[in-house]
Order: sequence, then structure tokens, then C-alpha cells
Amino acid sequence: MSKKKRKSAEQHNDEVLSELFGNIEDVDSDIENNITELGDMPDDDIKTAEPPKKHRFFFGFAIFTVIMAVIGIISCVSFISGAIRNIVDNTSLKNEFARFLLPVVANDIPAFEQPNDLPDSVKIRCSVWNILINKDISGYKISLDGQYQIPEYDIDKSCKELFGSEATLNHRTINYGDLQFSYSNHVYNCTRDLRYLNYAPKITDMTEENGVYKLTVEYISPSLSMLAEELDLESTADKSMIYNVTRVDGKITLLSVDFPPSSYANGIVNTHG
Repeated sequence: MSKKKRKSAEQHNDEVLSELFGNIEDVDSDIENNITELGDMPDDDIKTAEPPKKHRFFFGFAIFTVIMAVIGIISCVSFISGAIRNIVDNTSLKNEFARFLLPVVANDIPAFEQPNDLPDSVKIRCSVWNILINKDISGYKISLDGQYQIPEYDIDKSCKELFGSEATLNHRTINYGDLQFSYSNHVYNCTRDLRYLNYAPKITDMTEENGVYKLTVEYISPSLSMLAEELDLESTADKSMIYNVTRVDGKITLLSVDFPPSSYANGIVNTHG
């Protein structure tokens, strides 16, 4: 085929392709543009990776929060339960009365209707032990033989705290058993030997009427009382007495001590003197 004819055939083919697809150069340009546009289009299926979060920290913090919440709930339940029990049996008030009565019960005082019916020796013993047990004694002088030197003024004050403002004392040296509270120059010399405490109080019943509390007080050996508290044992009382006290603005006063009704019913107490 001559060059002229080949040229004519190629030109014819180009014209056919141009009619079918348009200008080849334009097609190539369109393809390149489409490829460029596709590259610029966002890919919905491909997501940019987010920086990793501190999952362990937040997990640990969540566990800590849950634990603290559980502890808080347990504490609240325990506090509420204790408060309810305390309201039901007046444990706090009973303990307050028992602490107040310890110097009196420890001395195993006789029954009385008026404080000044008690012998001075009994009131002095109770007043001294009230100071030795319930007061700060660090300010008192100590004698060469290790006894506390308590002014009679403080003994008078202690007596009125226990038995009321009408209670009076005639000061003197007190001897009972192996113990002595010697009195000289308006000062008592007293040993703080707890072995001489005969009993500790255990309040088993309490009623209140017109501001007067009626307490059933059991007399427990101090060592047995402490052992029973530590080991949750049942302590056996040597006896029980009825104490009548008042409590005004937190101040407790002992009014009287009597035998329980069962003692009269059983004829233990002679009501005819």
C-alpha cells in the first residue's frame, strides 16, 4: 500500500474513533481529571484513626469510685443501725449513768431516802473515789508514800456533785478494810488503788417519770465485768439495787437508793425496822 493510501486509512480511522468517542486527547484529559477528582473525594469507608485514649486510667478510676461508694454505703448502714440500737435501748445514756454511779456502787453504799441520811464516812468515800475515777488528778500533789493530797474543798464539791447541793460533810479520817483516807490540815491523803473497788454497775433497766430516772443496777465484780465485756460472756450479779437519779442539762444527781421490789416480796428486807 502506498504512503498516501496508508495516511488516508489512518485519517479515516481517526475520524471514526472521533465520531464514536470524541477527541482522544479530550478523553485522556477527562480520564486524568476524573482520576484527580476521585483522589480528592473523601473516602467514607476509611476513617482517620483517633489518638488512643487512656482506657486503663478511666477503668481504674471507675473501679476506685465503685469501691468507695460501697464503703460509704456500708458505713452509712452501720451508723444508722448503731444509732437505731442506741435509741432503742438507750445505751449511751445507760453508760453515762453507769460512769456516774461507779464510785457509789464500788463502795456498796446502803439504801437511803435522803443523801444526808448517809453516814459521813460513806459520803466521803464516794466523794474521794469520784475524784480518783472521774476527775483529772494530775494537778494534785503526791506525798512521799505516793498518795494524792486532795483538799477538803474538792471533797465537798465532789459530794455535792454526787448527792446534790444539800449534801453536807463533817470531815474526818476514814478507815474501811485495808484502806485509809487520812485527813489532816484540811487535806485528804488518798491512794488510787483500784483493787479496793468492790463492784462495778451494770444498768439492766431504766424508766423515766417526771424527770426522775429509775435505774435497776446490778452489782458486778469489776474484773468479771471487764472479762465479760471483752469475751462477750454473761456476767453474774451479786445483787441489784434501785437507783433514782435526775439529769438536768447534762448534770446527774443521785436522789436515793432502794432495794428492788423482789427483796420486799421475799421478805429479805425488814419493812418494820
